[in-house]
Amino acid sequence: MVRAIMIVEMAGRPAAHLTEAIEKHIGSLGNIKDLEINEIKVSEPRVIVAEEGKEVPKGEEMFTTFAEADFEAPSFARLSETMFDFMPSSIEVVEPSKVNFEATEATELLNNLSGRLHRYDEVAKIAGERLRQMGAQLQAMQKALLERDADIVELKKRKITKGKGTRKKSVKKK
Repeated sequence: MVRAIMIVEMAGRPAAHLTEAIEKHIGSLGNIKDLEINEIKVSEPRVIVAEEGKEVPKGEEMFTTFAEADFEAPSFARLSETMFDFMPSSIEVVEPSKVNFEATEATELLNNLSGRLHRYDEVAKIAGERLRQMGAQLQAMQKALLERDADIVELKKRKITKGKGTRKKSVKKK
């Protein structure tokens, strides 16, 4: 068995929702049948302080919280899978003090790591491309709006100059 302590952090709002979300997330560790949970502690949400000089409107505050889970996994490979599933900000191997790998376990671990890194890289590339496309669309929309505004100004100028020379004064006959 490999005993570890992992810390999972979350941010969001409102505070009650954040507490509920982290308790549900970290609590799902108990649903994994080959893990033995020793203890789970969830901290109270705290307000994330805004940049200096900026006030955050009431109800718009962001909160942060963390949970600490002390658990045991049957192998180092299973611990690494759990780490990938829960994406902790920190993980500490408590026991054993020395970890030995069979070549097959090391291979599985490294292939798992490599596969996940490739998937994350793919997601990052897709997100980057979509961001680039949205930026291009935003620029096109800004250009169209500027052109429309220029057209409106031009139409207003024409209306004003056309209206000045064509006005007739009404003359009343007696």
